[in-house]
Amino acid sequence: MPPRRSPAVVFTDLDATLLDHHDYDWSAARAGMAQLAARDIPLCIITSKTVAEVAALRVALGNGHPFAVENGGAVAVPRGYFEGAACDAHTPVDVTTLGAPREALTALAATLRAQHGFRFTGFADMDVDDVVAATGLDRESAMRALERSASEPLLWQDSDTAREDFMQAVVAAGYACREGGRFVHVLGHADKGDALAWLRSRYGAARGPILAIAMGDSGNDADMLAAADIGYWVARPDGCHYAAAGGSIRHADGIGPAGWSAAIDDLIAHHDI
Repeated sequence: MPPRRSPAVVFTDLDATLLDHHDYDWSAARAGMAQLAARDIPLCIITSKTVAEVAALRVALGNGHPFAVENGGAVAVPRGYFEGAACDAHTPVDVTTLGAPREALTALAATLRAQHGFRFTGFADMDVDDVVAATGLDRESAMRALERSASEPLLWQDSDTAREDFMQAVVAAGYACREGGRFVHVLGHADKGDALAWLRSRYGAARGPILAIAMGDSGNDADMLAAADIGYWVARPDGCHYAAAGGSIRHADGIGPAGWSAAIDDLIAHHDI
C-alpha cells in the first residue's frame, strides 16, 4: 500500500497571480478553485493587501480560510477555524501580528523625519482623498488600504540619496524597508514565507502535517515559494516567469489566473493533490 499522502493547503499571492494584473479579475482561476473545493483543499491568501481589502475579495471568492496580509506582517484566522468550527467569508477573524505593530513603524518614521528632515508623506499623514490622489484607488478601496496593522507606506518626496539614508536608518533601528514604485514601505521582520510557516504550524497542530503549495509571480513571493513543499511561478503579464524552475519550484503554464488554474491541473496530473 502506498504511503498516505499529507493533506494539501494552497497558499497564494493575489495581484498578477490569482487576480489578473490589469483588471483584478479572477474568473480565469475559477476552474482551479473548483478543483480545490471538490477536494476539500484550503486556499489561503498571502498578500500585500490589508485585512479590510482582503475581506471583500474573500466574500466574492466564497473563501472562509485563514489568510495573511501586509506582506506577511500579520495573519488572520477565522474564529474557531482550527478548533473545527464551520467558517465562511463572514466569520470574524482574529489577527496576529508577526512583524511589528503599525504604531511602532509610524513612530519610527516620524522620529527619523524630525531628526533628519526627510521629506515624505506617510499613510498616517493622509486622509482618504490623499490616498486616492497618491494611488489612483477609488474611495472605497482607499479607505480599506488605510486600515493597516503591520506596515506603513510612505510616499517618498525626497532624493534617492535621502531614501537610501532613510532605509539604512530603519534597518539600523531593527526594522525593514521595501521599495515599491513611489512608495517606501516600513515593516517589521516578517515576510510571506514566515506567514506560510506560521499557518503551516497551526494546520499541523490541528490536523496533522500538510503538503504546503505556494503560488506567486514576483520577488515579493520568493520567500513564500521557498517555504513551501511545492512552489509555482505563475507567468507575469509579459509571459515570462520571475525565476527559473528547479527542485521544488515549477513553472505554471500561463499568465496570471489562467496560469494559476493551470498549476492546479499540473498538481492533479502529478498526483500531488
